Amino acid sequence: MKIFAIVVTYNGKKWYDRCLGSLRDSEAPVETIVIDNASSDDTVEYIKTHFPNVYLIESMENLGFAKANNIGIRYAIDHDADYVFLLNQDAWVEKDTLTKLVQTFEDNENVGIASPIHLNGSYTDIDFAFGNCLPTKCISDLYYNRDVPYYEVPFVNAAAWLLSSECIKKVGGFDTLLFRHYGEDNNYCQRLSYHNLRVYVNMHCTICHDRESRKDAIGQNPLWNQVNERIDLRVNMGNINKEINMADRIKKAKRKRLQCSILLSKSRVKKYGELIANYCLIEESREKNKKMGMNWL
Repeated sequence: MKIFAIVVTYNGKKWYDRCLGSLRDSEAPVETIVIDNASSDDTVEYIKTHFPNVYLIESMENLGFAKANNIGIRYAIDHDADYVFLLNQDAWVEKDTLTKLVQTFEDNENVGIASPIHLNGSYTDIDFAFGNCLPTKCISDLYYNRDVPYYEVPFVNAAAWLLSSECIKKVGGFDTLLFRHYGEDNNYCQRLSYHNLRVYVNMHCTICHDRESRKDAIGQNPLWNQVNERIDLRVNMGNINKEINMADRIKKAKRKRLQCSILLSKSRVKKYGELIANYCLIEESREKNKKMGMNWL
């Protein structure tokens, strides 16, 4: 059994010892691939010096989360991976995490993604976003001490995903037409469902995701609301499980833009122009994601 772990790095030196060190110490043997997104600190030299067994791919530009991971996924599949494990640079595994995640595939049918419980970086709580991924039933099961090893969920964030090679060959990689960073994992889980694969959380293993400091940084970004609106639009309308007539929406938006042009409303002309551009990308994405195969790779 061959497991390839993929870690995308960007100026994250403070996490590498725990992240890459945990993969090195995993009881399940792992070949680790790092794709560095043009870090401006000494990430590359640090990894070369302290983790010489890591296969390091140096990008000359910041490719974002989706495209950088796709490079790693493609490399793993080309080198006969049975499983591909995506791990954030600010996260780390326990010794038995990967062993138990593999067990998820053996104990359940049609698994595409298995993910562990995501703790915060100080081992004091559940990761603030991960709790939203668990079903309500989980609360009552925990309260009544019912040991439920697996929960099927519609979505879990991609801080720690174990994917089977069969899943990748059927669904492909992350959609790089609509997404660069944020939203691509939602889209991928939607595509999994469309192609009759499932997402499971294994309740018997954990990772730590040390992102509390980044939570405030995101909230303070004045452009975040605008970015988030665009991501939400693409996630919701890019969902191939929904029947959406994109050609009709594009046609209506063009009509609205023409009306605004006649009325000399430059701001609304610009707004509809941006909407049409988004609709066209979504239409192209939807058609591609409905097809089985190693799309985006």
